[in-house]
Amino acid sequence: MSLKDYSLNALRVFAVAANAPSFKHAAQQLELSQSAITRHIQTLEHQLGTPLFHRDNRVHALTPAGELLAPTLLSLFQQLEQAVQQARSCGDDELTTLRILVPDTFLRWWLASRLADFSAVYPHIRVQVDTYAEDEQDIQQSKMSQALQHGRIDLAVLSGKLKDRSLQQQLLYQPHFCPITSPITASSPATVWYANPASTVWQAFCKQHKQVSQAYPVQSVPKSSIGLDLLTSLPGYSLINTLYAQHPQFNQWTLQPETSITAKSGVYICLKARERHPVAVIAFSKWLANRVQQSMASLSQPSSV
Repeated sequence: MSLKDYSLNALRVFAVAANAPSFKHAAQQLELSQSAITRHIQTLEHQLGTPLFHRDNRVHALTPAGELLAPTLLSLFQQLEQAVQQARSCGDDELTTLRILVPDTFLRWWLASRLADFSAVYPHIRVQVDTYAEDEQDIQQSKMSQALQHGRIDLAVLSGKLKDRSLQQQLLYQPHFCPITSPITASSPATVWYANPASTVWQAFCKQHKQVSQAYPVQSVPKSSIGLDLLTSLPGYSLINTLYAQHPQFNQWTLQPETSITAKSGVYICLKARERHPVAVIAFSKWLANRVQQSMASLSQPSSV
């Protein structure tokens, strides 16, 4: 018989029983019944074809075969237990620390409030978050690619794909945008759009909903997020990613989903291409995709461009 044919449990029980004063003490150590100890020993003796204990109720003694096997097994199981404990307490930062790069708006209006959920599910993974201005992604693409390639960040959430074949890029979600206004506009009628004219989202909205976009003049803002910030104290309209509209800040604000658009570029999870990713990267990627899908499912789906 080969080693795989022997019961590992029976070998462990024998190793403990052989070094205990009695089967009763062995049962206490292993939190088993004495009858279970006896059954495991009998199973191993049957597999070996030789007795390991003398069958004398007055003496707890090993046979020659038992004396030969016991010290070796005890040493092996002690080494195994030590290795398992070391593995459990391993603090390898590469496995437990995850460095991610996300748009500042994504962190502010969606991710930040959900990171506690991730930590509860994966308490052994520490997440280090860095952000970039979403409107400036195009001019930072080279730096982002290099950061992923050289391992300075483990995962990035980006609008559209980077032109880099060394990266693995998977679609996270297809964003939708629609007009939004704060309660202030109810008492002071809107007379302006707060928008970044250079934004591809704004340009697509103007093309799709020309009459709506031209209803009021545009007050240019360098970042789309600034338009939403201005609406907290000034009347007007701006465009919002409907995923962000779930944030408590916008609970009392008014959306106009009937004039929504679907962005041409999806939002992607970008990783360095490799055969096997660290556990933390896989865990966060799956968690993120699942939570975004849940959020998207709770939204009323706007019309596509």
